[in-house]
Amino acid sequence: MPRLTRHKESATRKKVDIILKNIGWQTDEESPDCNVFTERCKLQEQTALLHGKEPDYVLYKSGTDLPLAIIETKRPGQTLTAALTKAINDYATPLEIYIIFTSDGAITEVYDRRSNGPLRLDGEIITDFLTEKQLLRFVAEGSDLVTPQRAILSKQELIRIFAEANALLRKEGLREGIERFTEFSNLIFLKLISEIEEDRERHGERRILNQRYCWEQFCNKDASDMLDYINDSILPRLVDKYNHSGDVFQKKLLITNPQTLKKIVDKLTPLILLDVDSDIKGDAFEYFLKNSITVGNDLGEYFTPRHIVKLIVDLIDPRFGEKLYDPCCGTGGFLIESFRHIKTKVTQTKRNLYVLKNKTVFGRELTGTAKIAKMNMILTDDGHTNIVQIDSLQHPINEEYDIVVTNYPFSQKTDYSSYYGIDTEDANPVFLKHVINALKKDGRAGIVVPEGLLFDEKTQYVNTRHLLIDQCNLIAVIKLDSYVFRPYTGQPTSILIFNKDFPTKKVWFFDVKQDGFQKTASKIGRRPIKENDLLLLRQIWNEKDDSERSFSIDADIIRQHKYKLNINEYTEKAGGANWVKLGGEGGVCDIKIGGTQRTSNAACWNGNYLWAKISDMNQGYIVDTEKKITEYGIVHSTVKLLPKGTVLLSFKLSIGKVAIAGTDLYTNEAIAGIIPKDEGVLPKYLFYILSGIDLMSYAQPAAKGTTLNKALLESILIPLPSKEMQLEIIEIMDQKESARRQHLEEVAQLEKERNEIIKEYLNRK
Repeated sequence: MPRLTRHKESATRKKVDIILKNIGWQTDEESPDCNVFTERCKLQEQTALLHGKEPDYVLYKSGTDLPLAIIETKRPGQTLTAALTKAINDYATPLEIYIIFTSDGAITEVYDRRSNGPLRLDGEIITDFLTEKQLLRFVAEGSDLVTPQRAILSKQELIRIFAEANALLRKEGLREGIERFTEFSNLIFLKLISEIEEDRERHGERRILNQRYCWEQFCNKDASDMLDYINDSILPRLVDKYNHSGDVFQKKLLITNPQTLKKIVDKLTPLILLDVDSDIKGDAFEYFLKNSITVGNDLGEYFTPRHIVKLIVDLIDPRFGEKLYDPCCGTGGFLIESFRHIKTKVTQTKRNLYVLKNKTVFGRELTGTAKIAKMNMILTDDGHTNIVQIDSLQHPINEEYDIVVTNYPFSQKTDYSSYYGIDTEDANPVFLKHVINALKKDGRAGIVVPEGLLFDEKTQYVNTRHLLIDQCNLIAVIKLDSYVFRPYTGQPTSILIFNKDFPTKKVWFFDVKQDGFQKTASKIGRRPIKENDLLLLRQIWNEKDDSERSFSIDADIIRQHKYKLNINEYTEKAGGANWVKLGGEGGVCDIKIGGTQRTSNAACWNGNYLWAKISDMNQGYIVDTEKKITEYGIVHSTVKLLPKGTVLLSFKLSIGKVAIAGTDLYTNEAIAGIIPKDEGVLPKYLFYILSGIDLMSYAQPAAKGTTLNKALLESILIPLPSKEMQLEIIEIMDQKESARRQHLEEVAQLEKERNEIIKEYLNRK
């Protein structure tokens, strides 16, 4: 294949020109309405302020000479950091402009000089070009905006209606999860499509769905007439229009009680959903998932956060003319984001839109959620025809797609591994092989995988990683925080970005400690926070720089490590020689796992030997326990003696509690004993350092909760300074611990005094 020349910055500008035009900016500099000027300012006086330097773009408020923003572009593959510095110093500061966009055509960053940081809406960072209306609001109101109160109230009202509809459909006898959600989605679709058609009509565009099939034609009917009208008039029309590509709409509602239907319709009618700054179907699906045991656990299905979907799509950068595939598309999140990504960057001719809608995005989904994906694509502006309900693993694909983006269901079983030359029921490696096979030569993929796939030494896992390194170009492993997919799962995950191309030379690792949202497992959701490592990731993505969160490892080193791709495996090489393995071969400690004992056998208990449980690990040193084991219990079980000075670590279900054995004792199987191999490792230093390590990143799911096994414990990396430095750290931490305990005592005393005062007043007659 002939070697191609490299892109110039002009390639990025061509993309930016199209994007700006598609979102409503006037780019024709011959027109009096132009509000985008390239390589110059609008006025001579403004140009003079730049002393001969030429900005790539200056955006203006329409009909005025007021500059609103600077756009600085870089050729594809260049870092955006230098572009931002240049834009600030050379253009934005002299022109007194607050907002700066930097872009390479795929990754776009937005910066505000007032806050020295990104623009945010409702706490989430903006990573796209803005319309003039949006930009004017940021200029006027600041860098951190919130959704207008009316829209927030509408969204809250919508979520309340989701809950009420779920309860009504439960009474109707519909199964939880997908069945109820599908039925509710039919009504949400009718409401949204009706609003979209009215909006088209207001803007002088042709309606796609006749008014007689829209919301206003049935919402005021009495209950029985409403049910009949939807079943006899509207659904047959939707079936005729959209079901040629597969089952999208059923011929009749599953709701049979007219009063149930009317209650839901009456609740939805006053809302204007297009005004809600939210993905309506996404919010609905997320609500139903969070409140559905069947969907959440049995099918392994959960909602991929939108900021993770957008990150992956931006990094992969799908382009017009490429075929994109998601083998586990769920409600279509990756397909929708990819469709929008491409549409924004293509000249919207009739032919281009036909190709985009019919020959660009392809999806498969095992469950009935495929119907929801089709509805979502119709609402997005179509592209639904290539979504099918099918078991992807049962139907292998060979070199058919340019791009694969997906978050497949973890820990599933499959009967079709033999189709991929793998002998296992475990679907994890099979899904990855399916993705690799589906890619064309030079195709690229961005997928979410469970951490276990990256380090487990099962033969099938090692062989699959072998394929990634030796038959693909694995570009990056992006480790996500374990809270990213809460409340559905706490399982650690990573994003893999790779090409089906030449063998890997080196892999870039990035550790996302903060993804911009609170670390909580609440069903209410994770609220945005300022700390966000994804900003740094996007800024250095093109150059793959080393940073406090990232480093690169040569493929030869990865081969020596049994092709392991978990970031913890290489932290020692990235972080310096003072990082060591906790246990195992080459480790600094021996690790003993406590044993099992039959709690019902009275002969085992009320003895003379300490028996430590997780509940005993609250005071640092364990010198006594409430429960004690007998010599008979020791002899007739697998329990192990842990000598004085052993560091105790809880590692099943409750991960991370640490204590020190103040005397010899025995423990149960949920506690590991960590015993230094020599005097170079001080137990109290281990006690403090282990309490500060994010052990969840080493964890894997158990039948209930989360667990570590001995091999994972041994692989934990810890910093090990000199013995003198360890003693200094212990002294500092002892002081902090003493102050902490004193503070807790003071708080407890104040609480006691407060309660006594309240009690005194309550007891007065």
